[in-house]
Amino acid sequence: MSDPIIGNPALNPSQNAQNSEWTCVSWFKKISDAVASKTSRFFGRVVAAVVTVVTFIPSLGVDLVYAAKSLYNRKITKLQAPAPNLPVIPGAKVQWRRYIHDDDVKATMERYDRFLAENLTHHPNEIPKAADQQLNEAAKGSMPIELITEDGVKTVKLNEELGGGGSKTFYDIGDGQALAMIIAPHQFYDELMMLRYLEKLGIPTNEIKPAVIRWEFEGTTYTKATYIAPSFSEYPKQNAFVLDHKDCDKLAGQLNGKKVLPAGQDAFTLENWDEVLNPLVNDIRTLIDNGISTLGDACNAILVGKGNKFHSGGQADFEARAFPFDFSSKVEQYDQLPVKKRLKAKEEERTLRAYIEQVVFIQFDATACALPKEWKGLVKDLAKRYLRRRNFL
Repeated sequence: MSDPIIGNPALNPSQNAQNSEWTCVSWFKKISDAVASKTSRFFGRVVAAVVTVVTFIPSLGVDLVYAAKSLYNRKITKLQAPAPNLPVIPGAKVQWRRYIHDDDVKATMERYDRFLAENLTHHPNEIPKAADQQLNEAAKGSMPIELITEDGVKTVKLNEELGGGGSKTFYDIGDGQALAMIIAPHQFYDELMMLRYLEKLGIPTNEIKPAVIRWEFEGTTYTKATYIAPSFSEYPKQNAFVLDHKDCDKLAGQLNGKKVLPAGQDAFTLENWDEVLNPLVNDIRTLIDNGISTLGDACNAILVGKGNKFHSGGQADFEARAFPFDFSSKVEQYDQLPVKKRLKAKEEERTLRAYIEQVVFIQFDATACALPKEWKGLVKDLAKRYLRRRNFL
């Protein structure tokens, strides 16, 4: 007998055998046994045979209903089963099931699964609220915690808060690294999965790695999954600048008066933007063609200077590249990768505008958190210039 499918109750063997029997046979046995109990076995079979002849057609209708119900139940069971291309990791407290079509990304996520299975001791729902509150105290820098990565274990303190939003906050843990404190347990996995996919496609993104936080509360050791990433303050050391509109003043200080276009070039001559924006345009087309929407929190760009690994080696001192991150939602989680096969032309145009606007306002005023009205026309014209002249779904 095969094992029951994960997430569904095991079938009752006697009930299953009964359901597989023809209805007319079942009725014959019941009538025969009932009559025989009051007369004789022979007379019971005679009566049952006569009744079965009369009820044969209705019994087939009943069998048809059972067959349809069985097929429906099998369909539901198939939908509830875990994704077929990800193994169940023995001993894991939490399973993150996703359908991943890319073999390289799938292999990486399977490695992460094994790492998590070896180091996670509690499902998030098993962690008492008081233990979580103690972990919040660590966010104030008052309590050291253990950080487990694929490279080993070390004790860290959460120092300065580097930024974040409604679903996660990043803290400086030293050595140019930031640790994410995440609200919903599925978020870190969605981020790891999406960013590994971006790397496979050649799109620059934050180089996050899986991590497990470990701390003790009232004699019990608890663990929680998260990730670490390079701090954005490390990128200028590599001649790269993340265009974070939430912190314009810091970005202006990092650029130290540098502009996107070389001195003397007219920003309103569209051709002058080609060498700067062509790498960004190629990134956006790759995202669109591979089913990745970055509109919203994930829509971020980066300026890369000569010598940086993301620079193409062309003539421009700076090139703009897509730098999407922050894909996860504390409410919903992905069930597959990619989410769509391909996005629509309208989404490509909106995406072009969103990225180009980030680059243009840096050219004119790196301290402006909103693009001045007079530059909106330039953004619109540049987006039209780089929009593909063909129809696609």
